[in-house]
Amino acid sequence: MALSAAVEPGDIIIGKLLLNHSAVELFRQRLLPAKVFTEITVEKIHSLEEATKQSNARYLIPTDEQWPTGFNFLGPLSPAGIWVRGNGVPSAQTVSIVGARSCTSYGENMASQIAADLVASQITVISGGAFGIDAAAHKGAMWAGGCTVAVLAGGVDVPYPKGNFDMFERIMETGWLVSEVPPGSIPLKHRFLIRNRLIAAWSVGTVVVEARIRSGAISTASHANNLGLEVMAVPGQVTSPSSSGCHQLIRDGATLVTSAAEVIQQISPVYV
Repeated sequence: MALSAAVEPGDIIIGKLLLNHSAVELFRQRLLPAKVFTEITVEKIHSLEEATKQSNARYLIPTDEQWPTGFNFLGPLSPAGIWVRGNGVPSAQTVSIVGARSCTSYGENMASQIAADLVASQITVISGGAFGIDAAAHKGAMWAGGCTVAVLAGGVDVPYPKGNFDMFERIMETGWLVSEVPPGSIPLKHRFLIRNRLIAAWSVGTVVVEARIRSGAISTASHANNLGLEVMAVPGQVTSPSSSGCHQLIRDGATLVTSAAEVIQQISPVYV
Protein backbone atom coordinates (compact mmCIF):
# COMPACT_ATOMS: atom_id res chain seq x y z
CA MET A 1 0.00 0.00 0.00
CA ALA A 2 2.82 2.37 0.86
CA LEU A 3 4.53 1.72 -2.47
CA SER A 4 1.29 2.40 -4.35
CA ALA A 5 0.95 5.67 -2.46
CA ALA A 6 4.56 6.70 -3.04
CA VAL A 7 4.54 6.46 -6.85
CA GLU A 8 2.14 7.46 -9.59
CA PRO A 9 0.22 4.71 -11.40
CA GLY A 10 2.12 3.18 -14.31
CA ASP A 11 5.60 4.05 -13.01
CA ILE A 12 7.73 1.95 -15.37
CA ILE A 13 10.85 2.00 -13.17
CA ILE A 14 9.04 0.61 -10.14
CA GLY A 15 7.09 -1.75 -12.38
CA LYS A 16 10.28 -3.33 -13.72
CA LEU A 17 11.59 -3.79 -10.19
CA LEU A 18 8.36 -5.51 -9.16
CA LEU A 19 8.75 -8.07 -11.93
CA ASN A 20 11.59 -9.69 -9.95
CA HIS A 21 11.02 -8.56 -6.37
CA SER A 22 8.13 -8.17 -3.94
CA ALA A 23 7.35 -4.71 -2.58
CA VAL A 24 8.70 -5.80 0.80
CA GLU A 25 11.98 -6.96 -0.78
CA LEU A 26 12.37 -3.64 -2.59
CA PHE A 27 12.04 -1.84 0.71
CA ARG A 28 14.15 -4.13 2.88
CA GLN A 29 16.96 -4.42 0.32
CA ARG A 30 16.86 -0.68 -0.38
CA LEU A 31 16.37 -1.25 -4.10
CA LEU A 32 13.91 1.63 -4.45
CA PRO A 33 14.90 5.06 -5.77
CA ALA A 34 15.83 7.32 -2.86
CA LYS A 35 12.89 9.69 -3.33
CA VAL A 36 10.47 6.75 -3.20
CA PHE A 37 12.21 5.01 -0.31
CA THR A 38 11.94 8.05 1.92
CA GLU A 39 8.17 8.16 1.33
CA ILE A 40 7.67 4.71 2.81
CA THR A 41 7.54 5.09 6.57
CA VAL A 42 5.88 3.16 9.37
CA GLU A 43 3.62 6.15 10.00
CA LYS A 44 2.60 6.21 6.32
CA ILE A 45 1.78 2.51 6.38
CA HIS A 46 -0.37 2.85 9.50
CA SER A 47 -2.11 5.86 7.96
CA LEU A 48 -2.93 3.92 4.80
CA GLU A 49 -4.19 0.95 6.79
CA GLU A 50 -6.49 3.22 8.76
CA ALA A 51 -7.74 5.04 5.65
CA THR A 52 -8.45 1.72 3.98
CA LYS A 53 -10.38 0.52 7.01
CA GLN A 54 -12.34 3.77 7.34
CA SER A 55 -13.43 3.62 3.69
CA ASN A 56 -14.62 0.00 4.05
CA ALA A 57 -12.12 -1.05 1.41
CA ARG A 58 -9.54 -3.79 1.14
CA TYR A 59 -6.22 -3.98 -0.66
CA LEU A 60 -5.49 -6.77 -3.14
CA ILE A 61 -2.06 -7.82 -4.38
CA PRO A 62 -1.14 -10.19 -7.25
CA THR A 63 -1.00 -13.27 -4.99
CA ASP A 64 -4.58 -12.80 -3.76
CA GLU A 65 -7.25 -15.13 -5.13
CA GLN A 66 -9.47 -12.32 -6.38
CA TRP A 67 -6.65 -10.48 -8.18
CA PRO A 68 -7.63 -9.78 -11.83
CA THR A 69 -5.25 -12.12 -13.66
CA GLY A 70 -5.37 -9.99 -16.78
CA PHE A 71 -3.27 -7.38 -14.99
CA ASN A 72 -0.33 -9.77 -15.11
CA PHE A 73 -0.13 -9.32 -18.89
CA LEU A 74 0.67 -5.64 -18.35
CA GLY A 75 4.20 -6.56 -17.30
CA PRO A 76 5.96 -3.54 -15.78
CA LEU A 77 2.75 -1.52 -16.16
CA SER A 78 0.84 -3.82 -13.83
CA PRO A 79 -0.21 -2.16 -10.55
CA ALA A 80 1.49 -3.13 -7.30
CA GLY A 81 -1.98 -3.59 -5.84
CA ILE A 82 -5.53 -2.25 -5.98
CA TRP A 83 -8.04 -0.93 -3.47
CA VAL A 84 -11.43 -2.61 -3.75
CA ARG A 85 -14.70 -1.46 -2.24
CA GLY A 86 -17.90 -3.44 -2.63
CA ASN A 87 -19.70 -6.68 -1.85
CA GLY A 88 -19.78 -8.43 -5.20
CA VAL A 89 -17.55 -11.11 -6.68
CA PRO A 90 -16.66 -10.42 -10.33
CA SER A 91 -16.69 -13.49 -12.52
CA ALA A 92 -13.67 -14.75 -14.43
CA GLN A 93 -15.51 -13.80 -17.63
CA THR A 94 -15.30 -10.05 -18.14
CA VAL A 95 -15.97 -7.55 -20.93
CA SER A 96 -15.36 -3.81 -20.80
CA ILE A 97 -17.81 -1.35 -22.32
CA VAL A 98 -16.53 2.18 -22.81
CA GLY A 99 -17.47 5.28 -24.76
CA ALA A 100 -18.25 8.95 -24.84
CA ARG A 101 -19.29 10.97 -21.82
CA SER A 102 -21.46 13.13 -24.05
CA CYS A 103 -23.41 10.42 -25.79
CA THR A 104 -26.64 10.17 -27.75
CA SER A 105 -29.73 8.28 -26.64
CA TYR A 106 -28.84 5.66 -29.26
CA GLY A 107 -25.42 5.06 -27.73
CA GLU A 108 -26.86 5.03 -24.22
CA ASN A 109 -29.49 2.45 -25.18
CA MET A 110 -26.96 0.24 -26.98
CA ALA A 111 -24.50 0.25 -24.07
CA SER A 112 -27.24 -0.50 -21.55
CA GLN A 113 -28.76 -3.34 -23.57
CA ILE A 114 -25.43 -4.98 -24.39
CA ALA A 115 -24.39 -4.81 -20.73
CA ALA A 116 -27.70 -6.27 -19.54
CA ASP A 117 -27.48 -9.17 -21.97
CA LEU A 118 -23.84 -9.85 -21.10
CA VAL A 119 -24.49 -10.18 -17.36
CA ALA A 120 -27.42 -12.47 -18.17
CA SER A 121 -24.70 -14.79 -19.50
CA GLN A 122 -22.71 -14.46 -16.25
CA ILE A 123 -20.21 -12.00 -17.74
CA THR A 124 -19.05 -9.13 -15.53
CA VAL A 125 -19.13 -5.68 -17.14
CA ILE A 126 -16.12 -3.41 -16.55
CA SER A 127 -16.14 0.35 -17.19
CA GLY A 128 -14.86 3.65 -15.84
CA GLY A 129 -17.79 5.10 -13.89
CA ALA A 130 -18.05 8.24 -16.04
CA PHE A 131 -21.18 9.92 -17.33
CA GLY A 132 -22.56 8.77 -20.67
CA ILE A 133 -21.69 5.34 -22.05
CA ASP A 134 -19.85 4.19 -18.90
CA ALA A 135 -22.85 4.93 -16.70
CA ALA A 136 -25.25 3.33 -19.19
CA ALA A 137 -23.16 0.13 -19.15
CA HIS A 138 -23.02 0.02 -15.35
CA LYS A 139 -26.74 0.69 -15.01
CA GLY A 140 -27.66 -1.86 -17.67
CA ALA A 141 -25.66 -4.52 -15.86
CA MET A 142 -27.27 -3.70 -12.52
CA TRP A 143 -30.75 -3.54 -14.04
CA ALA A 144 -30.27 -7.12 -15.19
CA GLY A 145 -29.11 -8.14 -11.72
CA GLY A 146 -25.50 -8.69 -12.69
CA CYS A 147 -22.08 -7.66 -11.44
CA THR A 148 -20.28 -4.57 -12.71
CA VAL A 149 -16.93 -2.99 -11.81
CA ALA A 150 -16.02 0.71 -11.99
CA VAL A 151 -12.28 1.34 -12.31
CA LEU A 152 -11.66 4.82 -10.91
CA ALA A 153 -8.97 7.45 -11.41
CA GLY A 154 -9.24 8.61 -7.78
CA GLY A 155 -9.70 6.93 -4.41
CA VAL A 156 -12.50 4.42 -3.87
CA ASP A 157 -13.84 6.55 -1.02
CA VAL A 158 -14.31 9.63 -3.24
CA PRO A 159 -15.59 8.16 -6.53
CA TYR A 160 -15.76 10.63 -9.39
CA PRO A 161 -17.89 12.14 -10.84
CA LYS A 162 -19.92 13.14 -7.80
CA GLY A 163 -23.02 13.29 -9.97
CA ASN A 164 -22.91 9.48 -10.17
CA PHE A 165 -22.94 9.06 -6.38
CA ASP A 166 -26.15 7.03 -6.29
CA MET A 167 -24.87 4.79 -9.08
CA PHE A 168 -21.62 4.11 -7.24
CA GLU A 169 -23.56 3.21 -4.10
CA ARG A 170 -25.60 0.70 -6.10
CA ILE A 171 -22.52 -0.74 -7.81
CA MET A 172 -21.05 -1.63 -4.42
CA GLU A 173 -24.09 -3.72 -3.54
CA THR A 174 -23.28 -6.38 -6.15
CA GLY A 175 -19.98 -5.25 -7.68
CA TRP A 176 -16.78 -3.32 -7.04
CA LEU A 177 -15.30 0.13 -7.08
CA VAL A 178 -11.58 -0.24 -7.84
CA SER A 179 -8.56 2.07 -7.80
CA GLU A 180 -4.78 1.73 -7.81
CA VAL A 181 -4.40 4.99 -5.87
CA PRO A 182 -5.05 5.22 -2.09
CA PRO A 183 -8.29 6.36 -0.43
CA GLY A 184 -8.58 10.13 -0.49
CA SER A 185 -6.66 10.50 -3.76
CA ILE A 186 -7.85 13.12 -6.21
CA PRO A 187 -8.70 11.97 -9.76
CA LEU A 188 -5.99 13.98 -11.54
CA LYS A 189 -6.28 14.32 -15.32
CA HIS A 190 -3.38 12.02 -16.21
CA ARG A 191 -4.75 9.30 -13.94
CA PHE A 192 -7.80 8.87 -16.16
CA LEU A 193 -5.68 7.91 -19.16
CA ILE A 194 -3.30 5.64 -17.25
CA ARG A 195 -6.14 3.76 -15.51
CA ASN A 196 -7.56 2.85 -18.95
CA ARG A 197 -4.89 0.14 -19.22
CA LEU A 198 -6.53 -1.60 -16.24
CA ILE A 199 -9.98 -1.52 -17.84
CA ALA A 200 -8.53 -3.06 -21.01
CA ALA A 201 -6.34 -5.67 -19.31
CA TRP A 202 -9.10 -6.81 -16.93
CA SER A 203 -11.32 -7.76 -19.87
CA VAL A 204 -10.93 -10.39 -22.55
CA GLY A 205 -12.64 -7.96 -24.91
CA THR A 206 -13.36 -4.24 -25.07
CA VAL A 207 -16.51 -2.84 -26.68
CA VAL A 208 -16.51 0.81 -27.72
CA VAL A 209 -19.97 2.38 -27.99
CA GLU A 210 -19.81 5.91 -29.39
CA ALA A 211 -16.46 7.67 -29.20
CA ARG A 212 -14.72 10.43 -31.07
CA ILE A 213 -11.42 9.67 -32.78
CA ARG A 214 -9.44 11.24 -29.94
CA SER A 215 -10.95 10.10 -26.65
CA GLY A 216 -10.37 8.07 -23.53
CA ALA A 217 -12.41 5.21 -24.98
CA ILE A 218 -10.09 4.98 -27.97
CA SER A 219 -7.18 4.97 -25.51
CA THR A 220 -8.70 1.95 -23.76
CA ALA A 221 -9.20 0.20 -27.11
CA SER A 222 -5.56 0.90 -27.98
CA HIS A 223 -4.41 -0.72 -24.73
CA ALA A 224 -6.57 -3.77 -25.47
CA ASN A 225 -5.19 -4.04 -28.98
CA ASN A 226 -1.59 -3.78 -27.73
CA LEU A 227 -2.29 -6.63 -25.31
CA GLY A 228 -3.66 -8.81 -28.09
CA LEU A 229 -7.19 -8.68 -26.71
CA GLU A 230 -10.42 -8.47 -28.67
CA VAL A 231 -11.46 -4.95 -29.72
CA MET A 232 -15.06 -4.43 -30.83
CA ALA A 233 -17.01 -1.34 -31.86
CA VAL A 234 -20.68 -0.52 -32.27
CA PRO A 235 -21.39 1.41 -35.49
CA GLY A 236 -23.43 4.60 -35.51
CA GLN A 237 -24.71 7.02 -38.10
CA VAL A 238 -21.97 7.76 -40.62
CA THR A 239 -22.58 11.48 -40.16
CA SER A 240 -22.38 11.35 -36.36
CA PRO A 241 -19.16 12.75 -34.82
CA SER A 242 -19.99 10.70 -31.71
CA SER A 243 -19.33 7.51 -33.66
CA SER A 244 -16.34 8.66 -35.71
CA GLY A 245 -13.92 6.86 -33.39
CA CYS A 246 -15.91 3.63 -33.62
CA HIS A 247 -15.89 3.77 -37.39
CA GLN A 248 -12.13 4.38 -37.39
CA LEU A 249 -11.62 1.36 -35.13
CA ILE A 250 -13.65 -0.79 -37.52
CA ARG A 251 -11.61 0.43 -40.49
CA ASP A 252 -8.46 -0.42 -38.53
CA GLY A 253 -9.60 -3.98 -37.89
CA ALA A 254 -11.89 -3.92 -34.86
CA THR A 255 -14.88 -6.25 -35.02
CA LEU A 256 -18.23 -4.64 -35.74
CA VAL A 257 -20.80 -5.73 -33.14
CA THR A 258 -24.43 -4.79 -32.64
CA SER A 259 -25.47 -7.03 -29.76
CA ALA A 260 -24.24 -8.97 -26.74
CA ALA A 261 -24.67 -12.19 -28.74
CA GLU A 262 -22.12 -10.96 -31.26
CA VAL A 263 -19.77 -9.90 -28.46
CA ILE A 264 -20.03 -13.35 -26.88
CA GLN A 265 -19.39 -14.95 -30.26
CA GLN A 266 -16.14 -13.00 -30.55
CA ILE A 267 -14.84 -13.82 -27.08
CA SER A 268 -16.17 -17.37 -26.75
CA PRO A 269 -12.99 -19.09 -28.05
CA VAL A 270 -11.12 -17.66 -25.04
CA TYR A 271 -13.51 -19.30 -22.57
CA VAL A 272 -14.01 -22.63 -24.33
